[in-house]
Parts: sequence; C-alpha cells; structure tokens
Amino acid sequence: MLPVCSLCEAGEERFSVELDDDDSVWYEVLSFSRPAHFLSLLARPYVYHKQKLFAQQSTQAMLKAVSE
Repeated sequence: MLPVCSLCEAGEERFSVELDDDDSVWYEVLSFSRPAHFLSLLARPYVYHKQKLFAQQSTQAMLKAVSE
C-alpha cells in the first residue's frame, strides 16, 4: 500500500555512535519531523508514537550489541 502523498512528512533523522578513548560507547538518535501535507496532521500522534518507539528499540538493540 502506498502512502497518500509521497512527501507527507518533512524532517531529519540522525544516528550517531561514538567510541571514546576510555572505550565508552555513546549512542544518540535524533529525529524530528513536521507535517508537510494537511492529511498528515491526522496521523501526527501515530507518527510521534512510532518515532519514540523506534528510539527505544534502537537503543535496546545497541545495548545488546555492545554487551555481546
């Protein structure tokens, strides 16, 4: 199923992983978006929820990866 519009959201996602000199690992996820189409305003709560869920899940995956 294709989205109603091809550019419904405008924003940015950034993933950053840093390894310090003391072998500390820093992981950062930054994501923000805004509706770029009037129909995407209806889905805003869902999009926000999915962004938060992704941040939590990716953090858990990174923790698992560095602990193995």
